[in-house]
Amino acid sequence: MKNTTESDNLPLFLGVEVIQKDMSVSRSKAYEIIKKLNTDMKREYPEALVVNGRVNRFWYQKACLMDRKEGT
Repeated sequence: MKNTTESDNLPLFLGVEVIQKDMSVSRSKAYEIIKKLNTDMKREYPEALVVNGRVNRFWYQKACLMDRKEGT
């Protein structure tokens, strides 16, 4: 069974392949990004569930939006 949210049927956690594709980076760089995002999320939300090698989709989207706002 895939880990999805009931409301939209999208996966709750994103894997390295998604990060690679979205950011056009190597597999190792994608894992670095995932590790940083997970560390940041755990710091801000200590009770959050973190899965090694995957990133929470909502946290990832929030981080990407922050990058866009800062870049404009």
